[in-house]
Amino acid sequence: MKKYWKMLVLLVILSGSQFFNRAVAQDKPFNEDFSSYQLGASPGSIKTNGVAIVAHPTGQEGKWLEVKNQATYKLNRLKPFPANFTLEFDVLAEAEEIKDIAPVCFGFVKDNATREHLSNAGAFVQLHYRDADAVNIGNYELKKETGTTFDLASTTNKPVHVKLVVNGTQMAVYIDDTKLAETELFTPKAAKYFYFSGPWQYDKGSKLFISNFKTTL
Repeated sequence: MKKYWKMLVLLVILSGSQFFNRAVAQDKPFNEDFSSYQLGASPGSIKTNGVAIVAHPTGQEGKWLEVKNQATYKLNRLKPFPANFTLEFDVLAEAEEIKDIAPVCFGFVKDNATREHLSNAGAFVQLHYRDADAVNIGNYELKKETGTTFDLASTTNKPVHVKLVVNGTQMAVYIDDTKLAETELFTPKAAKYFYFSGPWQYDKGSKLFISNFKTTL
């Protein structure tokens, strides 16, 4: 009987240790360029309500995640981001014209579920490819939205770098080192899970890809 209890205690300790290690891992910086995955594979670092496929866009370096229409992608992590952090990633729009891609959005929401396609959820940034230069940034729960411009047409068929700098309730948004906004987009205790939502539709064979995720905590 004593032997049984010793074994049970040992299992509890080991289980707790594994849980602790997984929790600690969630606090480590997240970096993903999909280089460890075969083309056509579904990356374990990503979760989605649609399909996640690693691809190699023609003429581009490295591997990318192909963004499907009406699909939302999230990082496969248990814990939300901390109060202060920076998240960077690249977006590649392949198209005859940038207007062939419907608006896309990304940002942070309060949970990491992938039940449905999200549009302008939580603290969001929306790229209006149809308009070629319009960008909306806001959080409808806080009744905040601001419109700005960036030459999205110039990013057609080449990677554009996005940087989101979160400091408590504030978020600064950069595209290719151009600062588009810095404003209050979160409540003080809001959980922050990243998402990227593909467009509702693509026209004329256009496509969208994301890659080179990097976080600084």
